[in-house]
Amino acid sequence: MDTSGYFDLTVPENNIDSLTINQQDHFDCSLVNNATGETYKGFILAKSPQGNNLTVCDTEFKRSGTDNKYQPRLTFRRVDDEFNDVNAPAGSKSRRIPFSDGSDGYREFWKMVAFLFKFKETIDFGEFDGTYQVISAEQLKEYMNNASNNDAIIKMADELEIEVSELLRTKSTIRLLKTYKEKLEEFIETNASETDVQNWLDEDGHKYRQQRCMIFGLEYIDFQREGSLSSKKFDVLTRVGSKYVDHVLIELKSPADDIFEVTQSSSINNPTSTYQIHKHLARAIPQILEYKSTLEAKPAGDAELEELGIKGQAHIGKCIIVIGKHSDDARWKQNRENLVRSLGSTLEIWTYSELFNKLSSTIENLERIKEHEEPAEDLSDWF
Repeated sequence: MDTSGYFDLTVPENNIDSLTINQQDHFDCSLVNNATGETYKGFILAKSPQGNNLTVCDTEFKRSGTDNKYQPRLTFRRVDDEFNDVNAPAGSKSRRIPFSDGSDGYREFWKMVAFLFKFKETIDFGEFDGTYQVISAEQLKEYMNNASNNDAIIKMADELEIEVSELLRTKSTIRLLKTYKEKLEEFIETNASETDVQNWLDEDGHKYRQQRCMIFGLEYIDFQREGSLSSKKFDVLTRVGSKYVDHVLIELKSPADDIFEVTQSSSINNPTSTYQIHKHLARAIPQILEYKSTLEAKPAGDAELEELGIKGQAHIGKCIIVIGKHSDDARWKQNRENLVRSLGSTLEIWTYSELFNKLSSTIENLERIKEHEEPAEDLSDWF
């Protein structure tokens, strides 16, 4: 029996996640195996014990004249080993196709439904021009995280009259942020070095840099730029708000460092401790402020500005240094508050604990927004 025209879900080794739904022509899409390039008519959901009868689901993806989306059209059939329909039993007007136990293929049925449901929210970035395909959440995430698409994403947000961050409110983004939250927690617990953190951001030749820099906030959309001053490197991020586009400098120190260096001394009856700014932080503050001044002094069109992706004259809205962990010690907190008050509005010092809490709040807010904006979905409304 040749089953190559169907994706066989009864074979445990067949991974349904290798499938996608691609454009076939203006009116149709097709089910394609990314690993092999094979195209399928549908799914095999169950086989009889003898293997001569199959339960199959034929799938078509036809363009709707109502909403222009490519909704799946499903036909369930009981077929013989030549894929001809099996007639109803004698005395019956029709043949039932139940999915009530393992032999009926109910597990395979729901596996297929879960796969198709990933493609429920279809998106077309522009006209249907041959590059269109129905996309899953993972493919949407890949599009949003591709730096070459930044202008298109900003244009979409403008046309929809929403902020860019609205376009990032996807379930896959929330899952991604949760993964990064776990990584931040690992950095904190293991006292990772500055190099460890930067290497994670720049892993595989900056392949994941854009999405990983979302740990700083969803308002940042351009994360692939890195600048330097006297061989000292800084992350130069683009920050997009509802009425502005500016840039932010970020320098990462180690979670193992502290904002303060505390020295202990004591006399016979009077032990004391002295708080000083940590030497790494003391060096970082003038360095990042000097780089800010250097960039803002450059004329529009300067080669270094253009290399950093800065159009026109540079406006550095904020400088951020991330270092150490938060302490519950009352004196530490008071000295931290005094330091924050003494800083200008363009310089901020975050601990990795605060970065972790900020990311946690972002995830909670996105989940709350999704809960309020998205009513519970009924599969029957789609099928």
